[in-house]
Parts: sequence; structure tokens; C-alpha cells
Amino acid sequence: YSLLSTLLCIMEAAWNAFGSDSDSSDSDDDNDGAGREEATRLMQQYNTQSAQDKQSSITCSSNSTSISYQPSFHDQKQRTALLPWPNNPPLYLGPAFVEKLTLGGGRGYVATEDLPPGTCILIEEPFVKGWSEQQMGKRLGLESIQHLFERDNAESIVQCMEELHPTKEKVDSVYQGNSEDPLDKIQIVDMISSVDSNTSHYRDVQSLIAYAKDRGIVNSDGTTLNSTDINRLLLTMRYNGFDSGLYLHFSIFNHDEDPNCIKFRPTSEGTQQRHYSEARTTRFVKNGEALTLHYLENPREVSHATRRKILWDQHMFDIGDEDAFKKFLRLTEDLNTRAKAVYESELVYGSFPDSNRTGMEEDSGDNQPVASNIEKSLDDLEDMAVELQAMFLSKPDEGNSMSSTSFERAAALELTVWELITAAQAALGNNNHILLSRCRRLHLESVEVLLEHCSSILDNKASTELMARFLPSARSLLESQKLRLGIDHTDVARTSNDISMGIQALLSHAPKRLLSLQLDGMRSLDQCSRFEHSCRKEKERIETLFPKDADNIIAMVKIK
Repeated sequence: YSLLSTLLCIMEAAWNAFGSDSDSSDSDDDNDGAGREEATRLMQQYNTQSAQDKQSSITCSSNSTSISYQPSFHDQKQRTALLPWPNNPPLYLGPAFVEKLTLGGGRGYVATEDLPPGTCILIEEPFVKGWSEQQMGKRLGLESIQHLFERDNAESIVQCMEELHPTKEKVDSVYQGNSEDPLDKIQIVDMISSVDSNTSHYRDVQSLIAYAKDRGIVNSDGTTLNSTDINRLLLTMRYNGFDSGLYLHFSIFNHDEDPNCIKFRPTSEGTQQRHYSEARTTRFVKNGEALTLHYLENPREVSHATRRKILWDQHMFDIGDEDAFKKFLRLTEDLNTRAKAVYESELVYGSFPDSNRTGMEEDSGDNQPVASNIEKSLDDLEDMAVELQAMFLSKPDEGNSMSSTSFERAAALELTVWELITAAQAALGNNNHILLSRCRRLHLESVEVLLEHCSSILDNKASTELMARFLPSARSLLESQKLRLGIDHTDVARTSNDISMGIQALLSHAPKRLLSLQLDGMRSLDQCSRFEHSCRKEKERIETLFPKDADNIIAMVKIK
């Protein structure tokens, strides 16, 4: 059984759900006039207050040095000289150093002082940008090594990769019988044995060895590459590769299910290309605390069973079953309410679903198909959303015929995701389940696609009903994000802005419809205006924690 098979039936009637011009109620619009005037007055009142608060905040911040970390540039050379690749330093290294740790690959970044949220820890360009076309959407294989060997700086890449986990020194030591660490057997010997077990892989490895020899690509000690080196390079890419490419210094970050940092990927923003990634803290970090990331980038919101499988397949470490997962989250050490929320976001009707390293347990009872089927539905719907967005972007001026057809598909997608949320809530019995966050995020994005590309087709009633579905999704998403990510996370800022915009739209055009939603803390126009104001302020507050100043930081490093 799949939830998607049921939900797709809704798509046939999607257009009708939006109504038509003849369905609009003129009498309701007339009676709502006084409400719109009152809503406008309240919004102006809080906008005036917001401007005064903003000016006060600016004055206060100019007299304070504790609200944000001030980047230091004078000691960049000294700090980067201590990294494993001193000849290939990052664009910027913040208040962190590499320390031997018991987790991950035996090392990781540690904070050198108390750090507020938004502190820039690392800025780095990919050492190897992107992957070969043959590897797109697939697990990294020997094609990627061939892709590396074809580069002009192939030897430099291979020699730098000797220091990535698992290091050449560690692998050679294991195969020489000098390691007694059981994790080495799992992450090195077992993994290499699993990929080196078929005939075609053996032939491809021998071909790569010959190709490297012909090009003069050797190890840093001058020895020629052998089969162990090729398989180690494959493990290195799988363990350390990101979607945007292979990084040296980002690879030192360890994974955490409750990370204190976030990685911003290279992106294209308008006419400007950002070729680097940056890591910033998402909450207060104590001096000496390990700095961590979540290894899953897109999407992050997957079930524990799926994360367990992906992390085992790609990185050969196990976040474990329920008891091990609690230990991984350090729930036994202190009353970490955020980590507790991360754990509780996995519960299905109060129970933690069984799993193993390959994903869901086959005999895990009624809990097994719930998260699995919701994820399958989400995967399909997200694929539809990507195709739809690509269609709008590729044919922006195709005319009314194309726009009408695309609108029907976009409308159907939005309603299908809306119904998935309802079905998932009933199936999971947990309003803060991590998969519901993913559902709601997709719903907000599907509404935004309609508003951005189909505004000429949407009438007032259709737009109002869109926002009436948009706002509850955003409100529930915000509450879950605050619990699981903390109040200073950039995702919280984005959702707060979504709520602010949604309230403003309904206050301005349909205040009675807004009140009919009966959302907590929004039972009157005054409460709605206050809530909109608080969300806008939160968005502004978090944005000040995460200034888009990476280019300035890089420029200052170059000057120093």
C-alpha cells in the first residue's frame, strides 16, 4: 500500500477545488471591509513599533561586542599551518582547531572560545568541484576516480587525499596487521572487501592502475598506485564527498544528529556565483566543544531508519537502534531539551520504530510501513515539484495554453501535498514527526510556485484559500523547527518570514478567513497582528546573526 496511490486521485479534481469566478461571494467581500480597515490599522501600528525597535536594536548593537563574534584575520597563517593541508589552506578558518577525538575519523574541529550563533567557522572552495556526469544521481564509483585522474592536477589531488579519512597511513597500517581497532576492520577491511569482490570491479581497478602509471601519478612517497590505493580513494570519496564536490577541510567536521553548525553550499544568487561553502554555528557553542555538521544535505528530514542506512552505506558508521541513538544524542548525559526533541521527532504513536543498518526491519509490525510509505510519497512528489519548476523556468513566455496546463499540475501538486500532511498526521500520531516537517516544507514551496508563476490565473478567492492552507503548514513547521533545531537556526528565520508574509496577505485581503483558521495565539485581529510582528522581528534577529559577509571575510584574509 502506498499513500501516494490514494493521494494522486485528488489530482483529477484539483482545479475544481480552487473554485471559479462564479463561486466568489460578493456579500462576504463587502462585509469584510471593516475587518480589512481594522487589520490595516493594526499592521501600521506594529510596523511603526517595529521601525522604532529596529532603530533601538541598531543603537544597542553599536555599543555591544558580545552579540556576535568578530572575525580575526591576523593569525590566519598560524592557524592554517596546523591543518593537515598547510599548502592548501581554506579561504578562512575561524575560532577552531583540529583535535584528536574518539568519534568519527579520530579527529575533528573544536571551538577555541565561546561562540555565539552565526559565528563563521570555515570558508572553503571545493578541492574537486562537482562530479562526472556519469556519477550524477548515483553512488560514487570508480568512474569518479577516472574523472580525478584525467585532471591536470591529478597527482596533487591523489596526494592530498592521503590525509582524508581513511588516511593512507591508517589503511596501510591495517593491512600490515598493525591495528587492533575493531572499527578499522568495519570501515576499511570490510568495506574494501565488499567493493572488491566482483570480477568487473577488479578489471576496472587494474585499468585505473595502468592509467595512473601512464600519466605518472604516484603517491607522496613516490610509490606507484596499487589496488589498495585505488579502493582507498573510492572509500575516501564516499566517506568525505558532498553534493557540491570534494573538500579537504570540511571533511574534518564530524557528523552529529544534533549538530551545532550548518553548511551553506555553493550557489548561484542572481548574477553572482558563490563558489565556496561556509560553515557557521547555529547555537551557542562552549569553548572546547566539538563543532559538528549533519552529513545529509538534501533532504535532511528523513526518518531514523533511512538516515541509519544512508550513513552506514556511505560512511560506514552506525547511529544505532533506539538505545544507541539516545546515547548518540547524549540524552543520558544531561537534560538537553533540543536533543530530546530530535529523539521524539522519530516516534510513531509514542514508539521508536525498529530498524537495522539496511533500513526498516522487515518484521517491525505496523510501524514499519508508515514512515517508509510517507518517504516514498515525498520522494515522488518532490520529483514532480522539480519537474514542474523546471517547466516554468524553461518556458516562461509560452502563452496562456501552457500556463493553464502548468497551473493545473501545480494546483494538483499543492493539494496532494496538503492531503499527504493530513494522512501523515493520522498515520504517525506525532505532530512534530520529522517527516511532517518535510511534508510541510514541500507544501510551502508548492504554494510559492503557484503564487510566483500562476498569479495571472489565480483569482482572489483561489489566492485566499491558498494562503489559508499555507499558514497552518508554516505555523506547525515553525513549532517543530524551534524544538528540533533551536530558536537561532536559519530555517526558523525562513519559516518565520513565511508566516509573516502569510498573515500580512490574509490581514490585507481576507481578515475574516484568517480568523476562521482559529490558530493558537491568533484568535483576534490584534493577536494576528502581534504574531505577525513577532515573526518578522524573529526573522530580522536571526538574519543579523547570519550576515552575508563571507566575501568581506575572504577579502580581509587576502589583505592580511
